[in-house]
Amino acid sequence: MSIALVVLISVAVLVFTAIKTDRLSAVLLSLAFLLRLLVFIADYYHLAPIPFSGSDTEDFHVATLAYVAGDGPIKTNYTYVLAFFYRIFGAGGRMMAQFFNVLLSYGTVVLLYATLRWLKVNRKLILAAVAVLSFMPAIVCLSSVLLREAWVQFFLMLSACVFIHWYKRGGVGAVALCLAATYASMIMHAGSVGALPIYVLGFLFLRTWKTEGVKPYLFTVVVIAFFLALLPIFPELLLAKFASALSNLLLILTHGHGGVFDFGSAAENGAFDIKPVESGSAYLLWMRYLSFPVKMLLSPLKMIYLLISPMPWDWRNLTDAMVFFADSLVYLVLAVMMFRRPLLTKTSQAKRFLIYVIFSLTFVFAVGTFSVGTAIRHRAKYVAVMMLAAAASKTPIEKQILIPEKKKEE
Repeated sequence: MSIALVVLISVAVLVFTAIKTDRLSAVLLSLAFLLRLLVFIADYYHLAPIPFSGSDTEDFHVATLAYVAGDGPIKTNYTYVLAFFYRIFGAGGRMMAQFFNVLLSYGTVVLLYATLRWLKVNRKLILAAVAVLSFMPAIVCLSSVLLREAWVQFFLMLSACVFIHWYKRGGVGAVALCLAATYASMIMHAGSVGALPIYVLGFLFLRTWKTEGVKPYLFTVVVIAFFLALLPIFPELLLAKFASALSNLLLILTHGHGGVFDFGSAAENGAFDIKPVESGSAYLLWMRYLSFPVKMLLSPLKMIYLLISPMPWDWRNLTDAMVFFADSLVYLVLAVMMFRRPLLTKTSQAKRFLIYVIFSLTFVFAVGTFSVGTAIRHRAKYVAVMMLAAAASKTPIEKQILIPEKKKEE
């Protein structure tokens, strides 16, 4: 049944793509979907080794089987999602769970395409952005195996697209959907919390509401307050990833650390979670031993490494060089494109906030990352948002006042 359902949904996706887009766009989008489908099949049937498929994917699979059988605890919130598929489809549960990742990844590509068209971005730039996102090797592989990156990527992209829509059109529904999408991504990885405060500030200050009766602005504040209220109520669901980090920070603040390299007090108080790094792709390990204030001062360096590693001076072999040119270089180009137009003009407020979102996400993910493999997985979570900001960098995004002001009586 699972195989038949995969075939049926795949055919429906390809037909829908062909009907709703022009010929060139349909070919590009169809290839993006088929490539992800091919990698999914190769991984599921073990036809070829797929990067990022291995210990982590099998851990998720084994942990979910144990949870469904009632013999194991929840490893991450992703286990709940996998358990849903495993219980419904039985032996075909893993197949459907991985195929769902394919659909989410393809949905991210479609969101990028549709939003750039809606913004009336240059057609060549749209096709270029969609092509890059469609065929980046790391994105394709991460989207087709049993990992949660596709989930986080889709919902972070959805939140960014809805934020742009809200900026242009307004609406409390858009506020709720944007925050809901952000929370959905946080459920899979708490690092997505970096986008939340930026969106909240944007919702509060980027639009002026003028209408009669009850003001939508008040509803916007209520919606934001509702979502913020969920944080203390469900901390284990949304921010479990940061539980140990917050505990460590409290230890640092209460016990204090005087020097830049404070080995003794850090080890005694357990303020730093120093874990052995088995991979040869580790970088900036010396920063693990720094005091918290110095770590914050050097965080821009960690952010650069997150986006561009493996750095040329850290290359160990030809594979590292290939990763740099096929993945790291894309992020470098996107960063340059995002800043090629002045960001302080009135028509670029939404884009400015998108860049703030990207900056905040990079900071949150970079702080605890010390290896190239983890950096690739983290930056893949919001590469589509970077694509959106970069491709729309030359396109004005202006507010549309849907409710005209009352004319003054003469």
